[in-house]
Amino acid sequence: MRGFGLALVVCVVALVTAPGCFHEADDCEKTQTCPPEASGGSGGGTGGTGGTPLSCVPSNQSDPVEDSCGVFVRTSGSDADKGSKAAPFATIAKALGAGKPVYLCAETFTEVVTIGGGAFVFGGLDCEQGWAYVGSSKPSEITAPSDAIPVRVGAKVSAELYDVTIRAADATAKGGSSIALLAEAESEVQLSRCAVEAGNGVAGAEGEDFADAATTGAAGEDGGEACAAPAVLGGISVKNTCDDADSISGGGGNGQEVSGGPGGPGDPFVNDNGGKGENAASVCAAGTEGAAGMSGGPGAGATGLGALEASGYVGPSANSGAPGGTAQGGGGGGGAKGGTGAGKCADGAKAGGASGASGGAGGCGGLGGKGGGAGGASIAIMSLGASFTFEAVKVATKSGGNGGSGGKGQTGGAGGPGGTGGAVPGGLTLNAGCSGGPGGEGGTGGKGGGGLGGHSIGIAYTGAAPSLKGRSITIGTAGNGGAGDGANGNGDPGTAQEVQPF
Repeated sequence: MRGFGLALVVCVVALVTAPGCFHEADDCEKTQTCPPEASGGSGGGTGGTGGTPLSCVPSNQSDPVEDSCGVFVRTSGSDADKGSKAAPFATIAKALGAGKPVYLCAETFTEVVTIGGGAFVFGGLDCEQGWAYVGSSKPSEITAPSDAIPVRVGAKVSAELYDVTIRAADATAKGGSSIALLAEAESEVQLSRCAVEAGNGVAGAEGEDFADAATTGAAGEDGGEACAAPAVLGGISVKNTCDDADSISGGGGNGQEVSGGPGGPGDPFVNDNGGKGENAASVCAAGTEGAAGMSGGPGAGATGLGALEASGYVGPSANSGAPGGTAQGGGGGGGAKGGTGAGKCADGAKAGGASGASGGAGGCGGLGGKGGGAGGASIAIMSLGASFTFEAVKVATKSGGNGGSGGKGQTGGAGGPGGTGGAVPGGLTLNAGCSGGPGGEGGTGGKGGGGLGGHSIGIAYTGAAPSLKGRSITIGTAGNGGAGDGANGNGDPGTAQEVQPF
């Protein structure tokens, strides 16, 4: 290991000093006499300087270690003290900053430990009995609050931990992961007689429902009164501005002297839904309702592994559903005929009939439902291009969280009502203009895809595969994929593996 000597990779069990041991691999295997060497501190939370004599290796001799060996930590201590056996520090973080080997009481330390430089950490010491070694039966424990990683080893850092249990709490945040130990790129980590345990991941967030429907179409404009002009203009088209295509109603037909004009069709054009104008054979017809928008298709469920990042595990996203289609605007109502004579317009210069009303604009299509979030993972060790050496290490995980269900698509907007056809002045026998049709209802957005189930992985890594020696792994269960709309919409389940590359 960098700054620790080659023996740290090979010689773990025997930590005693012998004359003439130059940390050759063969020497270690034959004599078992090579001690760990502490590396020079580099500041920012580092530990270890110089060699580690036999009397300072707790597991290899019966006498308690002395004050001169390093700094000491117990939860009832104080970071304002000097870190001696009689006046120990309270936190591991403070002790790492002293630039010496760190000795821990056999108790539980609840803090986030960041190792930013070379470090030796010896656990399992009975601080009521002179700091004697009891790690074989009672190791020290490092844990942290929920949703935090208890131990993080920085990039290009060498760290060795002995007789320590690293235990991550169950995650609590939606989609939160429980990760016990994270080592960054090119770090070198040695664990001896340690346990590394992850807690449970949390189910992914559900795709949120929309509070409101999509935009409603505007009401159509009324037609004009008969006998008001040579040709009475029909109600003007109204528009609903939507994301994909605007919904525009058909305009009302003009009221004319000898016949009524037809109402226009609504857009987007699906049906010719404008009403006919009045002629000699028939009266005008009202515009009809616009066609409804098409429903959006469902989003695909989440697949794949996700990614390992310095912040932890990041699950893949599920796709949102497709938006619903814009509805057709209502058709314009037909216009009526006017004229002069008995029961008709009195002024020949203003003999236009009552005009038709415009239709109502259609509703906008609803947005697609949001994809469900990935379930949180349970990962004991996360390696971002680090290297690990294990001796008598137990690795364990619990359950990954289930993926979140995809959200429902937004309801399409309602169509606006059509306008009222133009009226006829009292006492006249002319026909009124015809009403516009209502706009159609916008299509509902498709349901979002289901989130990926959370993983349960003993060692998740990027870069070179970790060592297969010196550790046992017990894994929990992976989370189920979140529900979407059908097989393609459901998220994949997570993976449960002892060792998994990313």
